[in-house]
Amino acid sequence: PMTKTLNRSLALAATTACLLAYTAPVLAASPSKAELEQLKQQVQLLMQQNQQLNQRITDMEKNAQVAPPAKAAIEEEVTRQLGEKKPGPQINDFVSLSGSIEGDYKLGKDKVGDSSSEFVLDTVELIMDIKVVDWATGKIVIDYDGDDDDRFYLDEANITLGKTEEYPFFLTAGKLYVPFGDFSTNMIQDPLTQTLGEINPKGVIIGYEGNGITATVFSYNGMNENEDTSDSDNDTINGFGASLAYSYEEEDKGFTAGIAWANNIADSTTITEYVEDTAGLGSISDQVGGINLNIGGKYQAFSAIAEYTAALDSFTFAEVPYGAEGAEPKALNTELAYTTSIANKETVFAIGYQKSWEAYALDLPEERYITTASMNIFDGTTVMLEYFIDEFYNEDPDATKDSGYGFTTRLKYEF
Repeated sequence: PMTKTLNRSLALAATTACLLAYTAPVLAASPSKAELEQLKQQVQLLMQQNQQLNQRITDMEKNAQVAPPAKAAIEEEVTRQLGEKKPGPQINDFVSLSGSIEGDYKLGKDKVGDSSSEFVLDTVELIMDIKVVDWATGKIVIDYDGDDDDRFYLDEANITLGKTEEYPFFLTAGKLYVPFGDFSTNMIQDPLTQTLGEINPKGVIIGYEGNGITATVFSYNGMNENEDTSDSDNDTINGFGASLAYSYEEEDKGFTAGIAWANNIADSTTITEYVEDTAGLGSISDQVGGINLNIGGKYQAFSAIAEYTAALDSFTFAEVPYGAEGAEPKALNTELAYTTSIANKETVFAIGYQKSWEAYALDLPEERYITTASMNIFDGTTVMLEYFIDEFYNEDPDATKDSGYGFTTRLKYEF
């Protein structure tokens, strides 16, 4: 009712204003009969227009008695839907991005006595974990290696089918690291066990994961065997193996143990590169099996690691030489670490001893003594200091071994 009265008042006011506008010039002087007739016609016209306007207002008021509730309901529903509606799928909805950047300052002396010092962008790693549905995930890892011709390369690209939280079996296929070894370390340098045994081919892993147990079998493209060629692409599925691991962890204690076997340890990156690039061979005469044993544990602030990687037979002298015969390389890594807090920053002190056997051709030191200190100065930001002494192989067992050393300062940022 108030709106109706207001609208009609506005209409009458508008009509009055129009009448005054039309009549003011006329009333200002003595009107003639013709002028009075003209004014009469104009007033009648305005009255007709006012009636039409009044009728329109009445019709609108009738409609308004029904429309506002419906309009309000429509507006409320639209507002709700707009509030709930999200834009189309965004990449952040199913891709998690992580990685690390590692910058080093290095100085040291190698096995031939040459000294060096340099700043190195040691690693840039970009990891993309892709999960569109619960039962399938993808992983892409792109690495930059400052020690390998300053190049970017595809380190991993694989798909995993499975959801071990609900069903213990899984399958992973693509470019991957086969589970031949644990290779955990507190150090900057890769342990000798990893250098000797890490295998990174294109292949498939089938596994079980549950109750702390992880068991896998794997197959992959391995080094060709008994081929008379110096140009092999390792495109044959002739590598396979299996692993079994157990882990147990509570807040202040934990334990891990594992065993793995591969039918050809020559498929490790280090041995493959030596056989193909240094020895100039595209294949090996016979497959040489490999084994890895690892164990680790922690109790409160202390933790320890021990790992052993070994070939189970000898290579030929032409493939991997050692002495007068072929090598049967092995490697050991042991570490002891203590974690504490300094200035409210998590700090880790670690010492280690590593050893290799019959790995002269692979450029591994015979012994390595190593110590590291690291501090997490900010979230994701770690400063590390490392010093190691290497004792190198000597063909004369009675001669003094050549030695070298290295000191590395690393700034690492993880995101």
